Amino acid sequence: MAGRKAAKVVSDLDDENIPAWQRRSMQRSLQQARARAHARSDRFVRAAQQLLEEKGDADFTVQDVVDRSRMSIRTFYKYFASKEDLMVAVYETVVARDAVPRLRKRIEKIRDPLLRLRAYVEELVDLTSKVGPAGRTLASFQNRLAESRPADLARAMKPQFHLLVELIEDVAGTRPLRRDLTVEAAARLTHYTVTAAVHARVFGTQDASQTSARAIFQYCAAGIGIDVDGSPARARR
Repeated sequence: MAGRKAAKVVSDLDDENIPAWQRRSMQRSLQQARARAHARSDRFVRAAQQLLEEKGDADFTVQDVVDRSRMSIRTFYKYFASKEDLMVAVYETVVARDAVPRLRKRIEKIRDPLLRLRAYVEELVDLTSKVGPAGRTLASFQNRLAESRPADLARAMKPQFHLLVELIEDVAGTRPLRRDLTVEAAARLTHYTVTAAVHARVFGTQDASQTSARAIFQYCAAGIGIDVDGSPARARR
């Protein structure tokens, strides 16, 4: 019923016969409703994040999240169909509000496009040294999403992937990529490679920590057609 009412309001807003004052009033009402919905769903996401950090894993129930958020189970199911849907929202939130801002902060003062790309790779690798049980749980969840819900994973990773596309596009403006690669294809190959290397470190794969961030960057650069030894002097030429 609420969905039909919302659809009717949106339809009414498109009606050219509505007076301007009434249109503004309806828009304010919609904005307030959206703000309330965002605040409620955010409370569930924050509660799940707190439980992840405290427990070090996702071994908690929807009821645990509801109790922590001080909301109702009925309200929970208005926004999330399941615990897995909530975990997707947690993953999206971590990428958009934590990972991407950290990456941008690391590269924001660097001017050389290739050095910015190297800083991106180095920051992702550096983060593996600070990952605790909760981070390993999210990395494992990412792998599960890749198999069971790839569209959801792609949506969650979009802010980070767009940043990588932006960086490689800047690199392509100063030196050529491989002729058979578009900027997006180069970004996707780099993303897959770095993600695999990062996950190997997170999960403690044998000898993974012995591969340096510089070596990972050099491998990715060579893969997209850039000959570089990883040193600042060489990168600037």
